[in-house]
Amino acid sequence: MVVLLLDFDLRIDNHQILHNSIKANIMETKVSFTFLGGVNEVGGNIILLEDFTYDVKVLLDFGINIKDYNDQYERYEAPSSIKELLKIGLLPKAEIFSIDNLYTDYKANKNQDCNDLETNIDGIFVSHPHKDHFFGLSFVNRNIPIYTGVFTKKIISAYYKCSKDSITNNYGGLNWNLFRTGDILDIKGLEIIPVHVDHSIPAAYGFIIKTSGGIVVYTGDFRMHGPLASMTQDFLDEIKNALKVPHQQENNKGKIQKPRETKIKLLICEGTHIHKGAIESENNVEQNLEQLFTKHPFDFLLVKFDRLDWDRFRTFSSIAKKFGWKFIITEKDAYFYYLLNKDEIYESMKNPNITADDHILILTIGPVKYRWQEKIRQAIFKEEKGHRLIKYNELKELDSGFFFYITSLRRDIIEKFNPHFRGAFISSSIDPYTEEFIDNNRTLSRFFRKIGIPSYRIHASGHAMPHHLINFIKTVNPEHLIPIHTEQPHFFETFFRNSNINIIIPTKYETIDLP
Repeated sequence: MVVLLLDFDLRIDNHQILHNSIKANIMETKVSFTFLGGVNEVGGNIILLEDFTYDVKVLLDFGINIKDYNDQYERYEAPSSIKELLKIGLLPKAEIFSIDNLYTDYKANKNQDCNDLETNIDGIFVSHPHKDHFFGLSFVNRNIPIYTGVFTKKIISAYYKCSKDSITNNYGGLNWNLFRTGDILDIKGLEIIPVHVDHSIPAAYGFIIKTSGGIVVYTGDFRMHGPLASMTQDFLDEIKNALKVPHQQENNKGKIQKPRETKIKLLICEGTHIHKGAIESENNVEQNLEQLFTKHPFDFLLVKFDRLDWDRFRTFSSIAKKFGWKFIITEKDAYFYYLLNKDEIYESMKNPNITADDHILILTIGPVKYRWQEKIRQAIFKEEKGHRLIKYNELKELDSGFFFYITSLRRDIIEKFNPHFRGAFISSSIDPYTEEFIDNNRTLSRFFRKIGIPSYRIHASGHAMPHHLINFIKTVNPEHLIPIHTEQPHFFETFFRNSNINIIIPTKYETIDLP
């Protein structure tokens, strides 16, 4: 166990915290963090926060490392039980960390009955709806409150409704507690303030956490080069404001007012791209696409990007519409986007409009077999847009000038096109480690190359670049920094070795105490 002494000016050498050992023995631990996932790896974030003053246990995110998951299971293959996931290490063994009944009784939930036992976890806080941050919710005890943004829940629910129930798609019956930016969530005295950030997906949040040991900031995943970069600046502004407002703390004599904080005690910061960067933006993606469209010899373009990346979907849809092209998506993708369009919270979610936009064609597969197929077809016919529903055997009849959006590659799709058409492949996946199943873009490129289809790479990352990360951390200026969601944490040591910021690089299952 590593003890992090926040009351001393500490220096760290070779990942060890130098401290006054005599005082360490007599100081009472107030807060601890145990890193159950997301350290020395990208994705799979699970952080156990325990505040002993308030008697609170919460989890920050509950993801699964998607790369590790795909190494274990083939497409359409699923684990047989939660015990299997525990055995191979994809889920943490909770009892080791004094967590009672973290997981659900899956058989009971199949019958719509929740027979889960009482648990001592006070809540799970989900920063955003990428699977490497929320996938584990499929397996958790239904008595645990799930705190997440209003639209985050909507996206997770859309995922759930687009596929059949299974052990890995078991999000029904969760105990949702929804928040918006600026809400103050009080968990027995522990205050958590969610604030929106820019990411490659809507509804991403960072958290400002007022613990009994000081203010802790957890960034989740964020960037500063996207179309909503101002939201990340809002997060920074709220971090500064948190230092100005005294925190109410309750003890056995009632509520007392703590003095204002002078510094953020701990910053838990994502560092996906701390080791490599690029000067890019979503605007650059659109500009590069326009440049490609100015003079090109292609009749069609195959496009690969993460279904959840609404910004990218909007960019490609906008380009297709501008140049008079069709944008073909599968009906499962169409239903997913239709759910996001419905009762939209953000203005930015109104466009593209799945039921109204004539340039978007929806590829159907046979007769209706699933409820979601019935719903999307009903929605399209209700708007008298049935001509936009096309079948696989109709692809050969299309005129040149269309995108085909690939979420899962069917290699025979090329055989469905006019054999005289010339095409290209655009790789535009932002966060491949967040996808349910990873199609390696190099594998796709090699496959297409063999049949005479060249490849382009046009994308903008969903994560902050090295210079943005460094400037963000300098602005927050915490006493201590823990890098997470990165395979290169030592870069943080290099960048801040001459600063007053102590860098702690935890290992998996390591507990760090804040006395």
